[in-house]
This record gives sequence, structure tokens and C-alpha cells, in this order.
Amino acid sequence: MEKTINKKIETHQIDFKNQIKTWFETHKACIKTIDVNGSNINNTDTDLKSEFLQFVFDSPSIAFDTEDFQKRKRIKNIVASDNLCIAKRANGQQCTRSKKHESGDFCGTHIKGTPHGEINTKSDEKGKTMTKIEIWVQEIKGINYYIDSTNNVYKPEDIISNKQNPSIIAKWSLSETGVYKIPSFGI
Repeated sequence: MEKTINKKIETHQIDFKNQIKTWFETHKACIKTIDVNGSNINNTDTDLKSEFLQFVFDSPSIAFDTEDFQKRKRIKNIVASDNLCIAKRANGQQCTRSKKHESGDFCGTHIKGTPHGEINTKSDEKGKTMTKIEIWVQEIKGINYYIDSTNNVYKPEDIISNKQNPSIIAKWSLSETGVYKIPSFGI
């Protein structure tokens, strides 16, 4: 595409330069330098037409690069989470536009209405509370298990990979003699 456009522009400029030349020839025009009073400066009848045409034909033609045809990347503004519109989009997620300061909690689109509802920020914050559970490694019948004080046995891969909600694989119990047992594993 770039080559064809450059070729079209080049042929147009050559045609235009030739039209200027033919106009001078058909109208028998000449170019002379004169001073402010209108008298010829050189006191000769030298015609500057050939110099002018040489200047026109020597002027460089315009050429486009691949950069001229590339679309510019859009720079996306990042809005702080406390400044986001609290309306829900059609996919159930929070609107990503910024709040309009006059309207309070909504962007320009959602001032008119919220057809998909609103994000309840207070209930979302309550649901995000996390409780830390202290776990330790306990050797039971020669195998190390991760256990906690509420008799849970955790999956070792989840604990080692620091997973946020590790899987509980069994329950442990303590015998009368103080020996740890996992009844579901038969240990």
C-alpha cells in the first residue's frame, strides 16, 4: 500500500510540474526581477523562467514511510479504585469509568440509570476479611503433615506454594496416649 501511494503522489507531482512548464510556454510568460519603482534591476532582458522551472523540478517530492501508516497506540487512563463508578456493567463487573464529581458515585453514562445494578462496596469489603490460621508440621507415622488447632490436615502442595485457601484433605485426632492419628487415612 505504501509503494502505490508513493507512486501516485510522485506521478501527480511530475504532472503538476509539467503543467506549470506548459503554462509558461503557452502563455509566453517570463519572469524578471524588478525593484520597488517597477524598473528592471538587471537592465537586461534576461528571463528567469528557466531558473524558476529548474527550482520547481528540483524540489523534492513527498514520500511516506511505514510509520506514517501505522495506527497510534491508545494510552489508557488508569483510574484509582476509590474513584471508579459503582455501577455494574452487563457482564456483572464494576464499571471502569471514573466518577463524575457533581453526581457523586456514578460516571456520565450511569448518572442516567443503572440497568444492571450497583456494586455494594460495603458488603464487598466485609466479605474480604481473612482469618489467619496457625498451622504446624506434625510427624504422624513417619510422614510430615500440615495440621492446625481445629483438627484439619492440609494438602502439602497448597501450603508450600503459599495458596490463599489451602485444601483440607482430612481430620486428625489425638489418642489417649497422646499419639496423633488420621482415621480417614487409616493411620
